[in-house]
Amino acid sequence: MRGSPLIILVAVCAHAAQETSGVTTIFVGGLPSSGTRVAAEALAHLGARGWGDAAWDSGVGCCEAMGLLSRRVRATKALPTSRAFLSRSDTAVLDGILRKQLHTYRRGRLTKFHARTADGGDALLVKEPELSLLLPWLPLSNASYVHVVRDGRDQALGASSGWPLELFGEALVPDKRPAHLRKLTIWAIWNTATEAALANLGLPSIVVRLEDLRGKRAAQTLRRMADAVLPGAVNVDAAVDALSGDLGTSGKEGRGSLARKDAVAKWRRSRHRFDDMDDLSKRALRRYGYSVQLDGAGVLSIG
Repeated sequence: MRGSPLIILVAVCAHAAQETSGVTTIFVGGLPSSGTRVAAEALAHLGARGWGDAAWDSGVGCCEAMGLLSRRVRATKALPTSRAFLSRSDTAVLDGILRKQLHTYRRGRLTKFHARTADGGDALLVKEPELSLLLPWLPLSNASYVHVVRDGRDQALGASSGWPLELFGEALVPDKRPAHLRKLTIWAIWNTATEAALANLGLPSIVVRLEDLRGKRAAQTLRRMADAVLPGAVNVDAAVDALSGDLGTSGKEGRGSLARKDAVAKWRRSRHRFDDMDDLSKRALRRYGYSVQLDGAGVLSIG
């Protein structure tokens, strides 16, 4: 089986922690299509002394770690919130996977960004959506975490939003509703589990909405992110400029998608309807500041 980029990412952080305790690690996670790339590179631009080379993720999918977790999810009908989620034997297997992948890190291309902390030290930013499910097992010494939330309706329609349903759908949402509604329910369960894991770990962290990284709220949101995970002197103006032009992808310049008026609430222009969402989804949307009130045409509106 080909080495998983996600496992490589976890392994490199473990290796880095062993090699030097002076490196700050900032994990950036969330659901697929939630905007983790945007948040990660915004943090890189925030670095007071500039930012370095960025290598882009190639998609993780059903890697060994997710496969291991999915078996336990099927048994418990829940997502992990603590190390107790896995048995001792499964934890040992996961540790073995991490050790096995260390050699791949040394010769492989990683998803990572570099920033500089205010005191001149290095900050390694590691971005993968799946990191939020592996929080209880990540090497968290001298680490912090940014969790990115996007309106669950937009996330459910995202280009890469399908695999969580394929991997966890039978256990978490075994009903026969349309796929976009089941994806929305998984969005609610996933984010709730991540926040519970963060509470259990006591890890320096922050939850940010993708929608708040655009327009008038961008500078304030970036400042909150920096205060939580990258304290000290930061370059908010540079990060705002980067966000206003979108941050692009590997080998391709950004096209300003976050700056467009239609960058959010794309679900309202979709043929898919969300008025039959379940109560769990409604509560989660409200928790993160998204409106679920019906407008005059019977369409759910966004806050």
